[in-house]
Amino acid sequence: MRGNEARVRLRIRDVHGAQHDVDAVIDTGYTSSLTLAPATIAMLGLPLRTRDMAILANGTIVTVDVYAGTVIWDGVDRDVLIHEFNAVPLVGMGLLRGYDLAIRVAPGGAVKVSAIP
Repeated sequence: MRGNEARVRLRIRDVHGAQHDVDAVIDTGYTSSLTLAPATIAMLGLPLRTRDMAILANGTIVTVDVYAGTVIWDGVDRDVLIHEFNAVPLVGMGLLRGYDLAIRVAPGGAVKVSAIP
């Protein structure tokens, strides 16, 4: 935990297969897999797949670009759709599906994601 945010470090592949570390906030209210900022998406060279409607926490509906990407998740490459938001990266429930999430809610507390047996 940093401040009041549960964070995890992700490894994301760019279009050439190189790995890049990204720190992301866990957002249990976000139902998709991952958001990244436009600059990060551009740096990774991710291909645009579609546009989608998204409902923000304040109820605002926005249209966002959606990119194809590969996250190294639990030691395995996992293809995901990544929503573009100009904000801190978010890990959503789509990426966490099939995993237990444990958060020690205290300064410096651990965040543990483990596969459901």
